[in-house]
Amino acid sequence: MNPWVRWITASALITVAINHVEAQVALSAAGDGHDVVPVTVNGRGPYPFVLDTGADGSAVYQWFADKAMLKKAPGGTEELSGQTGSSQVTMYSIGSLELDGYRLRHAKAYGLPNRHDSGKEAGVLGNDFMDGAVVAFDYLCRRVEVHAKPIDQDKVIGKGAPATLSGHVKGNDLLILPVMVNGVSGMAILDTGSRNTRMTTSFARAAGIDASSSEFHDGEPIYGANSKPMVPRSGPIGSVGFAGVSVNAVTAQVIDLPVLKEDFGEKPAMLLGADLLGNFRLLYDHQARVIWVRPSSCSASK
Repeated sequence: MNPWVRWITASALITVAINHVEAQVALSAAGDGHDVVPVTVNGRGPYPFVLDTGADGSAVYQWFADKAMLKKAPGGTEELSGQTGSSQVTMYSIGSLELDGYRLRHAKAYGLPNRHDSGKEAGVLGNDFMDGAVVAFDYLCRRVEVHAKPIDQDKVIGKGAPATLSGHVKGNDLLILPVMVNGVSGMAILDTGSRNTRMTTSFARAAGIDASSSEFHDGEPIYGANSKPMVPRSGPIGSVGFAGVSVNAVTAQVIDLPVLKEDFGEKPAMLLGADLLGNFRLLYDHQARVIWVRPSSCSASK
C-alpha cells in the first residue's frame, strides 16, 4: 500500500469544507500495480492520486511537493506511521484537493518519501477527503464514484442491501471488520491503498497456511514511511470471507507488518487490499463506519 497514513497528534487535525456535488471518475493504472484517480491540487492538474481507505490523512510524495512548490504547514513536521514503521516527515498546507468537483479545502498533507518502484503517483487521498461522502470503488468497471451525503440509498447502494458496521482501533480511525480465512476468525483493516492483501504469520499458521512451503515465494519489498524494506512471502491462502461475501483461491502475502502488531498485538490480523476488494463494488462511508459489499455491474473481462 501507499505508506499507511494516520494522524498521530491533535495538531495534525484539519479544517474541511466540501462542496455538495458528486464525482464519477475513471481509474487508471499507475504502472506499479496501484490504481489512481485524477486530482487537481490548488486548482492545477489533474495529477494521479491513490484513493486510500487505509490512510486517515492525505499525503503527497516529495517529488510532487517540490514540483508543485507546496508550502510547509505551521509546526513543520509530524510523526507518520507506515506499514514498516514510523518516521518524522514534513507537513504541507494545501488550499484545495479536488476530484471532479468534489473538494477538500484547507488540508494538511504528509510529505512521503519518493517511491522505490515505477509508480508515478503524486500522492494519496485519505479519509479526510472521503468524510462527508459515500464512495463507491468498482475496480471491474474501472471507476470510482463519490456521492456527497445525504444519498438516495436505494439508488446508490441498492434496495435492501445489507450493511456491515465497522469498528476501529484505538489510536487511529481506520475501519476494521471481522474476517474469516479457511474458517479461522480474525480482524481486517479495509485498505484500498494496498495493492496486495497481507496477513500476519500467526493468522497464517492458525488458518493452516505454511508460508515457508514451495507454494510461496518472496514478493517485492514493501517500503513504508521510514523507507525500510520488508520482504513478504506470497502464495495461496485459501478462502477469505468478510462483510457477507466469500472469495475462494485467494493469493495473498504473509508478513508481520509493524502496523498490524501495533494495532492487534498477536491476534490474527490482515489488510484487505485492492486485489481482493477488486472483485466487488465496495461502498464506503468512513464517517458513519459502514460499508456495503455488492456485486460489480461489470464482468471480469472488462
